[in-house]
Amino acid sequence: MAIGDRMTTSAQLERKANRARERLAGRLQDLEYHTSPTLVAKDFLGAEVPRTAGDIAAVLSQQVRTNPLACILIAAGLGWLVYSDAQARSRARMPSSAGAGTRRRRKSSKTRSHARAS
Repeated sequence: MAIGDRMTTSAQLERKANRARERLAGRLQDLEYHTSPTLVAKDFLGAEVPRTAGDIAAVLSQQVRTNPLACILIAAGLGWLVYSDAQARSRARMPSSAGAGTRRRRKSSKTRSHARAS
């Protein structure tokens, strides 16, 4: 293979990579459009986003009647998110001595398993 052939091949590969980047950028823009919060709200709540609390309650009750399983899964996901956040916050508030005790227990269990292997 001559040097000129390699340059042509690398130039072709570069053009191919640029085309792939352009396609990927286009697909990402499509995804951003389709997952915008406004569009998701419109899909979930109907064509027009309700303005008052009464309108929101009416639309949500209609959605629950129409799609009960989806609403249960959404509620479970939100509950899990809130629960995990509360757990993380409570762990962050624990005194540092609790973390040291945990480390000691792990170390002692490693020592025991190492002693058993000997």
